[in-house]
Amino acid sequence: MSLKKFVYKSSIRLRDTDATGVLYFADQFKIALEAFEAFLMASGLSLKGILADSDFLIPIVHAESDYFAPLTVGDEIDIALTIPHVGTSSFTCSYELFDSSRKIIVGKTSLVHVAMSRKTKKSIPIPNELKKIIS
Repeated sequence: MSLKKFVYKSSIRLRDTDATGVLYFADQFKIALEAFEAFLMASGLSLKGILADSDFLIPIVHAESDYFAPLTVGDEIDIALTIPHVGTSSFTCSYELFDSSRKIIVGKTSLVHVAMSRKTKKSIPIPNELKKIIS
């Protein structure tokens, strides 16, 4: 599976907001990770397999987000996931959050993952089973 763009639909819940009623900044990262998880499952990769049974891990080593407009409880959003860079041992996932009703981009997030040996905790080349779905 070659990824051009994967779109995940979500909505903002009360638990995602802060005391002002808008999306809590850290929850934009959670929403991005939900989209990544949905992408992996749609690609046929077992999350349990990666987390519990594989020889590798893919921790996040860099994260950044931009916030362009507030999101509040009930807002419906589309999260567009693309993978603009795949290196030897790391890859970058870019997320664009789009508010469906206002028809505007409300945020962007970028997460860099590195493939790491579960045993040695050192970086390794991206395993083929993962590389074939992110390339």
